[in-house]
Amino acid sequence: MPFNRLALILVFVIAAAAVTVWLAMLAAAAFSLPQAATALVPLALLAFVLVRLLRDRTGDS
Repeated sequence: MPFNRLALILVFVIAAAAVTVWLAMLAAAAFSLPQAATALVPLALLAFVLVRLLRDRTGDS
């Protein structure tokens, strides 16, 4: 893969992550969620990814 393409993808991924964090901060402030609730969202996403990964490796669909 050419370096220019890799750099462009990396810039877009970092920008998308920054926008996601910014929107999550706005949503948390608007709904006045406690910090524990906002910490559960990334943990739930991580658990979802791990379950999908384990199901893929064991062949259980």
